[in-house]
Amino acid sequence: MTLSLPIYLILGLLVGLTPLAIDAYLPSIPTIASDLGMEISYIQLTLSVYLLAFALLQVVFGPLSDALGRRKIINFGLIVFATGSLWCALSQAYDMLIIGRVIQAIGGAAVAVSIPALVKDGLSTEEFSKAMSMVMLVMALAPLAAPIIGGVILVTLSWHYIFVFLAVLTLIGMALFLRNIPETLPREHRVPLSLRNILSNYRRLARHPVIMGYIVAGSFHFAGLMCFITGAAFIYIELYHVPEQYFGFYMGLNVVSMMIATTLNRRYVDRLGLPKLTRYGIHVLAISAILLFALAVLDMPPLIAIMLGCMLYTGTMGVLGGGLMAGAMRYSGKHNGSVTALAGTFRFTAGALSGAIVSALHDGSQTPMLVVMASCATLAILAWFWTIRTERSGDFASLEVTQ
Repeated sequence: MTLSLPIYLILGLLVGLTPLAIDAYLPSIPTIASDLGMEISYIQLTLSVYLLAFALLQVVFGPLSDALGRRKIINFGLIVFATGSLWCALSQAYDMLIIGRVIQAIGGAAVAVSIPALVKDGLSTEEFSKAMSMVMLVMALAPLAAPIIGGVILVTLSWHYIFVFLAVLTLIGMALFLRNIPETLPREHRVPLSLRNILSNYRRLARHPVIMGYIVAGSFHFAGLMCFITGAAFIYIELYHVPEQYFGFYMGLNVVSMMIATTLNRRYVDRLGLPKLTRYGIHVLAISAILLFALAVLDMPPLIAIMLGCMLYTGTMGVLGGGLMAGAMRYSGKHNGSVTALAGTFRFTAGALSGAIVSALHDGSQTPMLVVMASCATLAILAWFWTIRTERSGDFASLEVTQ
């Protein structure tokens, strides 16, 4: 498959479904809480429920994509995601909304775990990093546009129509995918589907220190992003009184920083090398952690300062998001789907837990979100240092997985 611009746009749209499912309804969290008669913290919990289900189900769909091919799993996921979106749109009670979010997560997990594996098929580690940077650049438009679209829909219609929008967009993406993107995993390269082999392979992957080191570092890094997504609506709208219809523009600044970093990563990865670019990203992440810790202890710091700290953090996703994943997949062999699934499970489990922690520590200030974000950054940096030290020492066995 030739990775042309139209292909990047389609893949970016499909990978962007989960960011859309997360970000599009952020401006409506206070309104949903009011309509359903629930506390804001309970509506924030629907985000954690989505992320947790999304995370745990990836370990199922990863081996399935290695055994059955990428297209079948992606098609299944798109149908289920659209169904879950319509369920959420029809929800009139909190329990129904939770069920709809779980259905969405099932479909989202199938799509999210298969796209990186589809891109990796036939590419080297450096080519994969560049290709995923382009996909992430397109995907970054999703969280940029989603809160804006969600805010407009909320003001002009109601929050229910946000999920109708997600369902329609999913069906459009499915039509484009079926028409333009072929299967990338030939039958002769597929892994036989066996529960014993799946469990054995996951056990071997989990024991590989470098693979797990990159996955853990990426998971803590991603967890900090989920803290921001969970707490941003309260801080911007409730604490600093940003109008709901403008919330998306404030969130969009973070996506712009991510897009800039993604563009730089794609441009300089061949010249500087992936390890050096990743190290630069870690340095910026450390700066953001220091700033966020400092802002957390202040009483109502300027909103612009909080925005700057968060932009630095989210910007590093453009470099570390693909860089840490590429580091892990360097050792994946024929099991791109399984490594992607393991990474996704760890990332989104960490994201769900960190988001739940932010909700549980909610005290009416900016402190919980900023402290947890900075803590996640610190843990990601420590995990990365340990991983590169292990990788340079060569103190690990070659990965052998069951065929």
